Amino acid sequence: MLETLLNLFANYKKTCSITNIQPGCVTFARDKHYMKYLFKAKKDAWAIIPWGTSTPSCSPESMKYYWSKYPEYEFTLFHNHINKTPDYNLHETVLINAEGLKVVNAPDGSKLPFIHTGKVVIQDDVKIGPYSVIHRGTMDNTIIRKGCRFGAYTNIGHNCDIGENTVMAAGVILNGGVRVGNNCWFGSGALIRHHVTICDNVVIGLGSVVVKDITEPGIYVGNPAAYLKPVEKGWNF
Repeated sequence: MLETLLNLFANYKKTCSITNIQPGCVTFARDKHYMKYLFKAKKDAWAIIPWGTSTPSCSPESMKYYWSKYPEYEFTLFHNHINKTPDYNLHETVLINAEGLKVVNAPDGSKLPFIHTGKVVIQDDVKIGPYSVIHRGTMDNTIIRKGCRFGAYTNIGHNCDIGENTVMAAGVILNGGVRVGNNCWFGSGALIRHHVTICDNVVIGLGSVVVKDITEPGIYVGNPAAYLKPVEKGWNF
């Protein structure tokens, strides 16, 4: 697929948004609602547009179109390729193996810290943004599974297990022992209570507070977080 795009757009080395089309660029329309911006296009550019949509009748000849079943995905493949920077998994400011907070009450009422002996296991193709903190497990491991993407200031407590291809926006906080399924999304500032389990294919709205297990896929919002609606096919932030 990427090879096809590179051949098609061989003379185009830049990308742009559909609301500000620039000459020599490739852009895309996520859905039919964005097609209106092509009426104003007066540039030599390509647009990746949804399969089955019609091009604007007054579109200039300099504007060229490529129909796709997955316009945002194909645009992202091309965009990432021509804007590729050196690959890294962890931003230089990420703190890994931080000591988690676990204390035991002593008979005299003082707090005895529990020394953590677990590790942090990070699988392939994981990206963790600036100033994030990943705490090592108490005795078992904290696990970040393959394909996860974390924004800045993400906090992962000890003994958490994060499923494959899960995305967390900036400022998400998971307390200790949280279990997250595959293909989940967490909006900015979401807060998850300790020892909560979240199933696959769940979206947590920004600023939402999860205080109990989630066993049904869908979108959850609020404080405490409650089911809102199903996740639409092809849903994305």
